[in-house]
Amino acid sequence: MVHFYTDKRVVVTGGLGLIGSFLCEELLAVGAKVILIDDESKGDWRYIPHLRESVEYCKGSLEDPKFAIESLTGCDYVFHLASRPYGVGFSQKNNFEMFRFNDLINTNVLDAIAHHQPKHALVVSSSCVYSDDSPTPMSDCFPITGEPERVNWGYGWAKRILEQKAFIYQKETGIPITVVRPFNIYGERYHWAGEKSQAIPMLTKRVMDGENPMLVWGSGNQRRNYLHATDCARAMMRLVENGYFERPVNIGREETVSVKDLVKRLATIAGIELDLICDRSRPEGRFIKSADSKLLMAALGDDFTWDIDLHEGLHRMVDWYKLTFSS
Repeated sequence: MVHFYTDKRVVVTGGLGLIGSFLCEELLAVGAKVILIDDESKGDWRYIPHLRESVEYCKGSLEDPKFAIESLTGCDYVFHLASRPYGVGFSQKNNFEMFRFNDLINTNVLDAIAHHQPKHALVVSSSCVYSDDSPTPMSDCFPITGEPERVNWGYGWAKRILEQKAFIYQKETGIPITVVRPFNIYGERYHWAGEKSQAIPMLTKRVMDGENPMLVWGSGNQRRNYLHATDCARAMMRLVENGYFERPVNIGREETVSVKDLVKRLATIAGIELDLICDRSRPEGRFIKSADSKLLMAALGDDFTWDIDLHEGLHRMVDWYKLTFSS
């Protein structure tokens, strides 16, 4: 069966990353010719060794504008996922570093898109663009007022500027550019980044390492919507396939789970009994982080369904720990 992406040259920047690896896999499954771009700073081939011979691999840093131009040569579609996100513990203390790197690669990729004129591009923003006092669930408005969330301030500004640049480039070049704002994406191909790691991988490792009692940052009552990277990748593909680019769109849902409940679920799956201690002196970020998904679901179409619920996703995370750390 011929698919929308069959035989199309599709560039995925950050293709070894969490969402990128699943996106490459989904694109290959429908017959796309995938050009995977990565600098291997966070991604890892061991999670997708079965894809190595199936993609065209361009290793290099998108901080180099010449490399960005060269790596997008001949592309039909572009999915720009490359970025440098970390957990709140690192991000809130390194705002300029988070801003500088992400803004630089975003500019270089947009310049390359303008140069090569693909049929359609998608760029990944973040739920961090929303202010801490924005309504819950977060509505995908544009432009956004106020400051980005405090604990990811530098990263949030880089993503806001990406959105504005994409809007300007789209108007001047005529290239459709879809902007998406993913909410708390997780998955079992996460490349461990130590203390810089994001929430679910960090909590999974601490549970599986036997930390007991387990210290939870903040009240533990802070709530998040979590979406598996496979479903995020599928949603991004469908948005481009459907020709959606009118304004930024959330990739997430309204349902949330507290951090305390998340830890308990992980412990139950792992067969571990533990006690929790909440440290209110540690940052917890926005108290409730959930996505208004009305625009997303309308753009995806009535036949789109989510494949991986949180229970299955957490099972996969426990297996990820065993694969990554049990040797």
